[in-house]
Amino acid sequence: MMLKQYLNNTKILTLSFLRNKETIFFVLLLPLIFMLIFGSLYSGDDQSQPDRLLIYYSDQATIEQDKLEEVINENQSLSFQYISSLEAGEELLRNYEAEALLIVGDNSLEFAFNPARIQDNPALEQQAYSIAREINLREKNLNEYLETVIIDTESSTTAPAAGSTQFLSLFPGLIALGLASSGLFVIVEVFIYYKEKGVLKRMAAAPINKNAFVLALITSRMPASILSMFLILIASRIVFGVSFAINWLLFIPYIFIGTVIMMGFGALITLFFKKADSAFQAASILLTIMIFFSGIYFPIEFLPSYFQSLSRFLPLTHLARALQQIMGVSQLKLFNLALETGGLLIVSIILIIIVAKKSSWTAK
Repeated sequence: MMLKQYLNNTKILTLSFLRNKETIFFVLLLPLIFMLIFGSLYSGDDQSQPDRLLIYYSDQATIEQDKLEEVINENQSLSFQYISSLEAGEELLRNYEAEALLIVGDNSLEFAFNPARIQDNPALEQQAYSIAREINLREKNLNEYLETVIIDTESSTTAPAAGSTQFLSLFPGLIALGLASSGLFVIVEVFIYYKEKGVLKRMAAAPINKNAFVLALITSRMPASILSMFLILIASRIVFGVSFAINWLLFIPYIFIGTVIMMGFGALITLFFKKADSAFQAASILLTIMIFFSGIYFPIEFLPSYFQSLSRFLPLTHLARALQQIMGVSQLKLFNLALETGGLLIVSIILIIIVAKKSSWTAK
């Protein structure tokens, strides 16, 4: 009897979700919209990007072009082109059509940068020092004492050449956002909105097992979480050509676990708000805060210290970090992952049980 009630309730609650256009937008469409916006911002396209380095050879230049090109080509991220005049180079810098200007003189290398590129200039400056150091060594027929070798194991991801760690981290974060949207609103909807509408009162009068109903409530959001996950993976592959070395033995269970974790925090909201409108607004505000302070669109390290402290208390931060490890974007630390996930899951289950028991299932 309990199994039959569980299956029937799961079916009803799943269909109810599919009729809720607002929830479908937050769970399925919002992550895709953000993926297109921020994915295009972070990925870039080598064919549409200007050359990063302009090279001007003065009449007094003593460094051979072949030697300079060989050194620059060793830096795979640095494209370049030659220019005929300093004025042309400065104009390109001012118009953001290049990122740095290299002036080759008499035993000298001068680098000019656009000061408005606050974020890019430190990295370009390091590349400039690296080029100058390598030229010095070769001019003196010396070799580096220590040789640095970068090995691409191709074990994590395959991505466009213009990709970056932050670009790759975007997609696990968007999957985490789908889980957050799927789980956060369901408890609010059932235990406040249904209560105000008298649905729980009618259910209490019927021979329905409450435990079967709560379990069905949790299960009913899983199809939406799985669908959101597959949409992100498929779209990332088609639009940006990104694929991930996913640990599927951890990935599929974590989709369920992450959804339950967010349900727990939705349950926490219901303990503080008694009206459906207020609870939905609080859930929306919490989701908005988590979107911008959970490291999905930019690294948490870029935030001020007080916002970094805030991010540690946001569940979406932990979901995004766990999915980054499971999808191979960052190093998998299994013990820390299990400890963190287990703690959040226990807290969430307790909160769901408290709300389910605390609710009188009667309209006020």
